[in-house]
Amino acid sequence: MKKADALKGELRNIWNRKLYLWWRYYNEEYLSGALKAPLIRVGHGEHELGRWDGTRRTLTISEAHIIQDPWLSVMDTLRHEMAHQYVEEILKVLDEGPHGSAFQQACKRLRCIPQAKTGRDEFRNTQGPVAGDEKILRRLQKVLSLSTSPNEHEAQAAVQKARYLLLKYSIDLTELDEERQFGTRSLGNVKGRRMPYELWLGSILNEFFFVEVLWAHSYDALRDRTGSVLQIFGTPANLDMAAYVYHYLLKLLDRLWGEYKAAHEIRSNKERQRYFAGVLDGFYQKLDEQERTLQESYALVWKGDPKLQAFYRYLHPGVRTRYWGGVCPTQVYRDGLEQGGRVTIQQPIAEPTTSFGVYLTE
Repeated sequence: MKKADALKGELRNIWNRKLYLWWRYYNEEYLSGALKAPLIRVGHGEHELGRWDGTRRTLTISEAHIIQDPWLSVMDTLRHEMAHQYVEEILKVLDEGPHGSAFQQACKRLRCIPQAKTGRDEFRNTQGPVAGDEKILRRLQKVLSLSTSPNEHEAQAAVQKARYLLLKYSIDLTELDEERQFGTRSLGNVKGRRMPYELWLGSILNEFFFVEVLWAHSYDALRDRTGSVLQIFGTPANLDMAAYVYHYLLKLLDRLWGEYKAAHEIRSNKERQRYFAGVLDGFYQKLDEQERTLQESYALVWKGDPKLQAFYRYLHPGVRTRYWGGVCPTQVYRDGLEQGGRVTIQQPIAEPTTSFGVYLTE
């Protein structure tokens, strides 16, 4: 027990140092070093994610928040509390409500979302769809349930219908300039090196599922490991759909590779990454073909969402685009490419735990 307590205590010390490191980064990057370093501590509270105490000059981040939520969400909370510090110590505004105009100004400088909540229950609730998105999510769920049909043509028609609904929903939002909320979500694990198939996954979500994507620098607090994570930006409905597709495809890749190995009597996983990349390349091409069909059949052309792009650039003003070289087209890759052309996104048969089933919760 003493050893376990000592390890936990050391991990808390590491987290504390990380919080200082990221605080300094945001202070320099967004505030030109205007703030003076406060006392930063890891708190034991379960329900309050963060707090700024100006009297004691103490910024607290909840240990439960660090353990249970993605690091980039923790950093949203950190910037939120830094905004309170900025209001009090730089703007010298002490007679305004906690989230008044001065706080809005500070949030704009620190690239944090002013509406962000500081309580655990409130934080959880902000991750789901708003009322206006629930209708499209229910329709998509119903349509995708038909894609499990053993009849190949029925299954394909269901997927095509889902693509049409999602495309029309997104186009209507932008062309009618309807009120919409944007959020972010982190997908997958924090890793130091990314495989080509993971980059294909990001490209598929960006090109066909109406979200902006970023391979963002992040931190795995439980493993004390730095690296990158896939971060997506969009409306709650599109975030749900993109996350569903992401987890579905990851599960599918493992299953398809297992079947391929058995069929070809392959014992090692040496070619697994190439096979994965081939499958996703093939699936990308299939979606691209479907997109052209929708344009020809319904005259629906997605031109992007300027407000989403502005939200994305607001949070990441200095982001740069990098290109990758692809994969050597071996026979295994070509077999994966062929298989990818037959991939169909389906609704899980298991009882759903969220809008789109079990894959969203993994």
